[in-house]
Amino acid sequence: TTVLHQTLILLNPFIRPTERFPMKIAVKSYGCSENHAEGEIMSGKLAAKEEVVQEKDADVVVLNICTVKGNQTALKEVRKTKQKFPDKKLVITGCVPDDIIQPIREMAPEAVFLGTHHIQDIHSAVTSDAPYEQLSVEKRVKLNEPRIRKNPLVGIIPISQGCLDACAFCSTRLVKGILYSYPEENIIQEVRQAVEDGCKEVWLTGQDTACWGFDRKSNLARLLTKICAIEGDFKIRVGMGNPRHVKRYLPELLEAYAHDKVYKFIHLPLQAGNDNVLKRMGRGHDVQAVVDLVKAFRAKYPKMTISTDVIVGFPEETEEEFADTLAKLKELNFDIVNLARYAPRAGTKADEMEDMHGNIKKERSRQATIVQKEVSEAHNKQWLGWQGSALIVEKGPYGGVIGRNFAYKPVVIKQDLPLGKSVTIKITRVSPFALYGDA
Repeated sequence: TTVLHQTLILLNPFIRPTERFPMKIAVKSYGCSENHAEGEIMSGKLAAKEEVVQEKDADVVVLNICTVKGNQTALKEVRKTKQKFPDKKLVITGCVPDDIIQPIREMAPEAVFLGTHHIQDIHSAVTSDAPYEQLSVEKRVKLNEPRIRKNPLVGIIPISQGCLDACAFCSTRLVKGILYSYPEENIIQEVRQAVEDGCKEVWLTGQDTACWGFDRKSNLARLLTKICAIEGDFKIRVGMGNPRHVKRYLPELLEAYAHDKVYKFIHLPLQAGNDNVLKRMGRGHDVQAVVDLVKAFRAKYPKMTISTDVIVGFPEETEEEFADTLAKLKELNFDIVNLARYAPRAGTKADEMEDMHGNIKKERSRQATIVQKEVSEAHNKQWLGWQGSALIVEKGPYGGVIGRNFAYKPVVIKQDLPLGKSVTIKITRVSPFALYGDA
C-alpha cells in the first residue's frame, strides 16, 4: 500500500489493507488492424477495474507490438519506452516470437509477456507481482468484449486468427497458429454492437480473411452477405485475403461485393511478380492467379481499389526476377502497394537461405517505390472531376478532414466538416496517395 493509503487506513478503520487505488495504465498498439483491435479490447477490459491513461501519466505501459516485418521496430519501441520511463512497469503483448524475448529481457528484466491468444487475461498480467509469462497458442474467440475504440466511427472486427499457409518468409503462423475462424454468430453480434455504438465503418480483419469459414464449411462471401443484412447505416471494409483462397469462391464473392454497404476495396498480396520467387516463398499461387483476380474485380467494378503487398530482395532474387515484379506493378495498376524489404525471421524456411546485401534490397525498394508512385498517380487521375458521396471518418493531420468514397479512396477535404456524416464532393486534384476535393 502507498503512504497515502496507509494514512487513510489509520483514519478510517473500515478500509482494509488489501484495498488499493486503481492503477494507471497506457496501452500502445502497433502494426495491423487486428493488433489495434486487440489493443482496444485490452483497454476496454482494463478500464473496468483500472484507469486507462496516456503513457506519460501511467504506472504501467502495455506495448502491443508487431513483428511481421522483423523484430527491430518492436525492440526500438521497447528501448525508447524504457529510456524515457525507466521506472514504469512494461507489459509486452501482441505478436511476440520466441526470439524477441531475450533481447527485451536484457533491456527490461521485469517485463511481463502476454501473447496474442491471451489478451482477455490482460488484467492479471498487469497486476501480477510475480514474474508473468503466457505465450501459448490457443483457440479463443476474441470478440464480444468491452472496448475503447481508437476511432469511435470505426469498428475493427477480427473474424479469425491464424492462417492455412506456411510462407517461407513469415513468422505470423508461428505466433498466431493455424486457422481458427470465429463463429458467425459472434461476428454478427460484434457488428451489431459496433453499429449500435455509432460506428460508420466496419473493418473485417484477420491474418487471412479469404479463408474464413473453411473450417466451418462456409466462406467469406456468405459471411459478408449476412453482415450486409444487418440494419444500420454503415460501410464494410474487407481485409487482406490470399489469392489462392479467394479464387475458390470468386463468383460468390464478386456477387457479395455488389451490396452498397461493401466498400469496393480488396487487398490481394502479390508479393512478387515472378513465379520462381513465389515458389521459393511458398506462396501457393502463381502470378497469373493474381492477374486473373484483378481483371475479374475490375471487370465488374471498374473503379475498384486494389491493394497489394510486395517483398523485394527475397533470398536468391535475381535482377531479372525483380524486373518481372516491376513489370507487374506497371501492368496491374494497383492503387496501394505495401512495399517491404525482406527481413529474416527466426524459425522460418527463408531464414535458412542466404540473405542478400542490404544495399541491394535498399536499391530495389527505391526502384519499386518510384514505379509505384508513378503508377498510382496515373491511376488516380481517372477520378479527376468525379462527383459523389464520401463518408467523413477522421480529422486531417494538417487541417480539414479525410473522407472515403465508395471505393474506399481517401479524399482530403480542406474544410471543417462533421465526422460521421456523408457529404457530396467533387475531386479537383490527385496525388499518388490520395484524392483532393471540395464539398
